[in-house]
Amino acid sequence: MSGTALLAQRGTFSDDPHQGLAVLREAIISLSEAADRGPQVLFAEARILFRNLLAVRDVRLLVRSAGAWREWEKLNDGADEALIERLPDSFIDMMRFEDAILVPVQVGSVALLVEGMTDSDALRERAATLSHVFRLAIASSETRNGNPDKLEAIRVFQRVANKILQSRNLQEIFLQITHEAKARLSADICGIMLLEEEALVMKRCTGNLAAETAALRMKAGQGVGGRVLETRQPCSIEDYVQSEIISRDFMSLARAERVRSALAVPLMSQDQVIGVLEVWRRKPSTFTPQHTAELATLANLASLAIENAALLDAREAAARELEDAHSKLQQRYNVIRNSADLQEGLISTLLDGGGLCEIAQRAHQHLHSPVLILDKHLDVQACHPRTAATDAVLRAVRIAISQNRGPDTRYKTISAGALRFAFQSITAGSEQLGWAVMLNPEIENESAQLAITELCVTAALHQTKERAAARALSDKLATLTWDLLEGTDHLRQLALQRAKELDAEIPAEYCIAVCRIDGLDKPDKSGVLTGGEIEGRRRSVAEAPNHLPGRQIAKLSGLRGNELALVISSCESVKARDFAQSLIVEIMRRVPGCTARVGLSRGCSEPMSIPSAWRDARIALDVACQSRTAAVIDYNDVGVAGLLMSIREGTDFQGFVGQSIGGLLKENSPQRETLLQTLRVFFACNCSQQATARELRTHQKTIAYRLDKIERITGLKLAAHEQRVLLYLALQMNDLIR
Repeated sequence: MSGTALLAQRGTFSDDPHQGLAVLREAIISLSEAADRGPQVLFAEARILFRNLLAVRDVRLLVRSAGAWREWEKLNDGADEALIERLPDSFIDMMRFEDAILVPVQVGSVALLVEGMTDSDALRERAATLSHVFRLAIASSETRNGNPDKLEAIRVFQRVANKILQSRNLQEIFLQITHEAKARLSADICGIMLLEEEALVMKRCTGNLAAETAALRMKAGQGVGGRVLETRQPCSIEDYVQSEIISRDFMSLARAERVRSALAVPLMSQDQVIGVLEVWRRKPSTFTPQHTAELATLANLASLAIENAALLDAREAAARELEDAHSKLQQRYNVIRNSADLQEGLISTLLDGGGLCEIAQRAHQHLHSPVLILDKHLDVQACHPRTAATDAVLRAVRIAISQNRGPDTRYKTISAGALRFAFQSITAGSEQLGWAVMLNPEIENESAQLAITELCVTAALHQTKERAAARALSDKLATLTWDLLEGTDHLRQLALQRAKELDAEIPAEYCIAVCRIDGLDKPDKSGVLTGGEIEGRRRSVAEAPNHLPGRQIAKLSGLRGNELALVISSCESVKARDFAQSLIVEIMRRVPGCTARVGLSRGCSEPMSIPSAWRDARIALDVACQSRTAAVIDYNDVGVAGLLMSIREGTDFQGFVGQSIGGLLKENSPQRETLLQTLRVFFACNCSQQATARELRTHQKTIAYRLDKIERITGLKLAAHEQRVLLYLALQMNDLIR
């Protein structure tokens, strides 16, 4: 007879207290013996024992599974059991539930639902005592019966770890893991899915019936694996078809495989989900926390295998890269050493006073290839050996360079029939000076590129030295410019002769331009401007005319103070104005923050008339400096105001206009514009009111009224000749500078 039956004969807790202690002792013994025989026997014995000892209608054992409370007997039988609704997730103390009392055993995992129990303090105390005994029995059962199982789990993990250490083949490791997980968790199917392009892709699957399972692909939120990917937490499903916590994307595949329950855990690497390990069973079942822990351990081993394989691959790749880097470094060292030898030879030649021919000869001796140095017009400046520059070679080189000429002036190689050559632009700053060419180079491409670069640098240095001499010539031409503009007639005659000798004679048709630059000595954002920096700005401004698209029309130029004077070819007046506009833009680009104004003289054809043209240009410049809108003023546009400026040097245009017609300008628009237009037409019609009325298509009395109002506002009488001239000049100046 079982211990439970014996206890039934002895009575319940409602009997004598001494007998109650005996019954409790027997209950402890009975549950302890049941615990030795495993959790299934323990739970079965406990239900009968509690029902008899508490003398209640029934006692139901509840376990927390898949996020809900379920009845233990039906769960283990695999029967479809609806969730016991309205129960809290966890509770610490006994609580009434409808006509029953909930008694916690293990908080959040095991509980008793006692039906037909009176809510008396004595029975509640006894129920609490029995639940405590039951909790101890469960712990004892897990301790006694769990060790062999845990040892087997350790052996499984050891086998998988050994496979990881022995093999680098991930497919072999995945096969081992899926087989072990399938056997360990009594599953029918097991698969490993890895994350690829934001979707889980099946990499290894065992036990499947359908081919689609081996090619399974799911995104976050789809199926059990997709839920794990989305939540980063393990997920177990007791009945796949009936579950409401997963999507329905793979229900047809689940029916084909006949799966009912599933458990999936994430594969983690550096706190990121890289895949999912999942098992399926073909019957409704419950996965315990121990199952989840074991599957998670296998998943961790899979993640370790993936990281280990990646680490080994990275180590081998790093070793290969290191070997390649060493080889390339050695090659690079050889290239740099050869380039340094060539550089030393070329610089020595330059310092010894050698010209371009000697530089080309030294480059040929080092490179063992014919070398040509061409100017920007593709004419030969130097060649070694001299016989290399045949007509056929030059024709091919010129065609190739012309076709490949552009903003990119770096090293290029060209093949033209049997001829192969490399070329590169010779530049100094932003200026293109010529081309260096190497015919049929006998060294590897990188060495050839460095060699021709060294040749270009040396040629640029040589030409920079030559350009320094040219700058001295430019300074001479600047001196000639000012002698022509402000010198005596005798000095001007000598300057014209020297300009002719320097191939800078005055054009047949010319005009004088004067540009005033304000802000040359204005400090930048740092607030500091040295004398050397100011001189650099001045030199940059002086060189500006030589860097314009139409620089050929500026025959002579010179900077003095903050004024740049130029002698410009004026075959077409539009070109002179466009040149002046381009000059302003270039100067302001070279000296940010400065302002520039230009005055242009009338066209001249007599060289000795330069002083007169110079005065015209300065008058136009004064007008430009007082204008608010025009940066370039032609003397021909100044008109009568120019006559006034030439007579009364330094007159303030705005002051004169304000004094004469200031009251008229203060009138409200459109009345102001009507009066000004009437005055303009009146002067254009030779002060005839009748002609003005016809021109404006207005009655003569209206014109008379307007003119009378102008006289009243300005205080000037149109009948008085001198006042009429002042009014006319003020109107002209206002139209010019507004």
